[in-house]
Amino acid sequence: MKRNQNIYKILFLNFLILIYISNFFEWRIDSKFNSIFIKKINEIYSQDGVVNLNEIEEKINIKKLKTYINKSNEINIGIGIDRKYTLQAMMTLASVMDTQKSEKWIRFHIAIVEDFQISDMVKIYSLRKNVRNESEFNFYNTSKVEKDLIGLNTKGSGIVARLLLPNLLPNDINKLLFLDPGDSLVIKDLTELFNWDMKNNIIVGVPDSVIGKKSIITKQIYKSYVNIGSCLVNVTLYKSDNVYEKLVKYKAYYHSHCGEQDLLNDILIGKIGMYPIKFGHISPFKNDEKLLFPNYFKKNLTSLFPINITEYLISGYTPFIIHQWNSKWHKGFGLTIFRRIAQYYIRYAGIWEEMCKIYPLYCIK
Repeated sequence: MKRNQNIYKILFLNFLILIYISNFFEWRIDSKFNSIFIKKINEIYSQDGVVNLNEIEEKINIKKLKTYINKSNEINIGIGIDRKYTLQAMMTLASVMDTQKSEKWIRFHIAIVEDFQISDMVKIYSLRKNVRNESEFNFYNTSKVEKDLIGLNTKGSGIVARLLLPNLLPNDINKLLFLDPGDSLVIKDLTELFNWDMKNNIIVGVPDSVIGKKSIITKQIYKSYVNIGSCLVNVTLYKSDNVYEKLVKYKAYYHSHCGEQDLLNDILIGKIGMYPIKFGHISPFKNDEKLLFPNYFKKNLTSLFPINITEYLISGYTPFIIHQWNSKWHKGFGLTIFRRIAQYYIRYAGIWEEMCKIYPLYCIK
């Protein structure tokens, strides 16, 4: 009996040793892969100013990666960030990845500036493993906006970096959805939004309060004015109309926390379209007690705005995108139910402890 017990102990010990050896060699393989991965990213990004992390992994990974086949099922998302927005971007991107239909291929186009590092790219790329494989991550050097558009937005160059993105995209991309990282979450599949008929407009977005006021540069009354926190861009027209060059030319006219939005709406007057606010809804409450019923609902825009408080509340709880610009989550504000969803995606992205340490008000209960 005692002999049998000793045999079991030896077998168990051997089993533990095999697990250790297996984990050790797996760690060695992962470590070697990561080293090669980072080196190759740096090499291509330094040379081209743009890098597709999926393509690099495909070339150096033994396992075959899943790539998209049907181009009609792709959706292109564009954001602009500096290094301090890495975690917030991951939260927002995780919500995009989690809510799209399984057949959808998501292509992220991320404009980066200032001190953004290769390690930050790899960190964001980890979402592919943690959340959804059917995703593609492209990073673009947009550091030229630091000079070209200096002073346009008081929050810094990360905010305006996405304005250069359409110029840098390959010609096979015709539409791009701009999203604000950190204060926006995607709640539903975006097929309806991404397939929206833009007509001949360069940008289509959610109506904002400036409608009815007079523009500074073009000196016209705004019949359309959109919030670019979630807006659809016709990439082809954006390029052909030299929008970025116009932004650089007229940047001195605007300098505020939404300077790029004001400038874009001004120089593109007559080329801005609008779609329903469900595609970029603000929270119906600033917090759990205070209702926010915007005073800029226009009678001639009833197809875009809810026409009464009941419809407004319904639309506020059933949006495609919730855009919390009116009471920021990172300041601890906002309706609890949406703040809880933000916390869900922070956890899902695998950044809970880091986010809560750096931005603790995202994580309050």
